[in-house]
Amino acid sequence: MIAKLLTKKDIPAAKKLWGYAFETDEPFYSWYFEEVFSPKNAVGIFNKGQLISYLQLNPYTIYLNGASFEASYVVGVITSPEYRNKGLMKILLPKAIEEINKRNHSVSILMPFDTTFYSPYGWELCYRQLKYTVPIDIVGHFASGEKYGNFHKIDINKDFEALNIVYDSFLKNYHGYVKRNRKNWDYILKDLQYYGGYACLLRDQKNNPIGYILYFLKDKKFIAKEIAYTNIKAQKSIFSFIYSHKSQAVAVQWSAPYNDPTQLFLRDTIQPEPTNNLRIYPFMCGRIINFKDAIENSSFSKDINFSFSIRIKDSYAQWNNNTFIIKISNGKASVKKSNTASADMVCDINIFTQLFFGAISIDQAVFLEKVTINNQAILKNFSKSFHFKNNYINEFF
Repeated sequence: MIAKLLTKKDIPAAKKLWGYAFETDEPFYSWYFEEVFSPKNAVGIFNKGQLISYLQLNPYTIYLNGASFEASYVVGVITSPEYRNKGLMKILLPKAIEEINKRNHSVSILMPFDTTFYSPYGWELCYRQLKYTVPIDIVGHFASGEKYGNFHKIDINKDFEALNIVYDSFLKNYHGYVKRNRKNWDYILKDLQYYGGYACLLRDQKNNPIGYILYFLKDKKFIAKEIAYTNIKAQKSIFSFIYSHKSQAVAVQWSAPYNDPTQLFLRDTIQPEPTNNLRIYPFMCGRIINFKDAIENSSFSKDINFSFSIRIKDSYAQWNNNTFIIKISNGKASVKKSNTASADMVCDINIFTQLFFGAISIDQAVFLEKVTINNQAILKNFSKSFHFKNNYINEFF
């Protein structure tokens, strides 16, 4: 068996495997392999020249720790049925890590079908979302009849900059999100269109973009794939827009950042049972691919000035499997390997990835016994450097 990047001649085999494992819905199926899929971003395993397993490394730019990171989004992990449960992931995923590192992508994201499946390879859960399912009358009550601004169907050729203005404003207090470009938006809107969805932009009286909604109408449900707004008037106006579909839907479903406060202002009942259904669900895993590059690319508060040593355990990226000395000053960090046997802190790449992404705090990591602290004096400054953050991401491929 050989693990390598795919070439153009492998596209038909890759498409066939995707269709078997996932879907063949048209026009999405053909569009994806004509416009989105790129063999140079796919790592596969071949047996006697036959493609039997592969995954994709779709490139994105992610905002992490005050900086932009080029990242590989691992999607479409597929194995031909006759080769499943034969340990191919022990070949494919390490090869993917090696390839991502070659691309100088110091971090990776991955949407898991099982949050523990990829953990042995270093990907750990770093994102979660809040999912609402509520009667449409509840949305109408929250909107309070607000009708601010005007909606129109989104045209990517005219509205790309407007979408980004709203998106960036909505996420200004969040972390870990994708910095979307024209191609990202084009993929999102075409994906929505090919599955029968709709997209509307909200502008105020001065024609400034203040909100948008991407949605479906299905089985008497109004399903919002993404909602973004710049202020409360825009949010209420979007909810009023949703409520205007009360003759077509009885319930509304949408996802939001984990700490979204809307739940606190929706009319609900306590007895005999709650009216609204809110669920926290796991969404995306992250992985540090290159520890040194990830730390040195980050930005830190300029009032932090300290150094510490850390022992990182990483079975699948030997360049990370070392003791490092990290010095932080003037908002930046330097990372050097150390030959010393002891370290102030010891952990594996999984838990440090969660600390780096801000998914957990160092206090939580210590409580969970996921990290060993040999020098308690580093904790105060470490917690200032790598602290809990409000992560949000909403990309699906």
